[in-house]
Amino acid sequence: MRHRIRSQLGVSVFIALISLLLMSLAGVALVRAVDSGSLMIGNLGFKEAATVSTDRATEQAIAWLQANLSTTSGSTPMLYQNHTADGYYATALDSLDPTGNRDNTGRVLIDWDDDGCASAAEGSFGGCIAPRAATATGGNDVAYLISRLCKEQSDPNATSCVKASAAAAGSSPKMGELKYGEDKRFSGSGGPHYRIIVRAKGPRNTVSFTETIVHF
Repeated sequence: MRHRIRSQLGVSVFIALISLLLMSLAGVALVRAVDSGSLMIGNLGFKEAATVSTDRATEQAIAWLQANLSTTSGSTPMLYQNHTADGYYATALDSLDPTGNRDNTGRVLIDWDDDGCASAAEGSFGGCIAPRAATATGGNDVAYLISRLCKEQSDPNATSCVKASAAAAGSSPKMGELKYGEDKRFSGSGGPHYRIIVRAKGPRNTVSFTETIVHF
């Protein structure tokens, strides 16, 4: 009888130890889940703050464009030529790689970190151009670059540019109407489009990019 009782006690202790081990593992998993959730929420918060910073930088870039629509540099209108110190380029920059993720040795990088594009391997890109630093907000380093969507630096009416379409003279027929007169046509409004690229880098290396197309 005593031998049977001792055997039962041994089995009970063994089961209790297994239960304790399983509870410990469950506790560790719960802690890790909570930590991962907190980290994810924190990262989303920094990402949102960085995006808000890019919105403000975009507004600064638009304000710069508006202020220089009628300004001249010498005898040439400001927006007809590059002004690299202001992060403004009067051409479309077809080879531009804003995020640095393309695999093309002819790509043009943006020097977001002001280090001569040192993050890219030597020989992996064909150019490195400077943006303009924007007002830092919320601990984020922000910069923007403006590219006029034109083929060359010149009067937009003398080169090929991306322009907004507007209805020209004439009138369009109504539904079901037969009309033999001249219909409306669409033509460029005369104002080129401008591409504004903004990057914000947060305190935890959270990076956000935005791109905005505007015309005046």
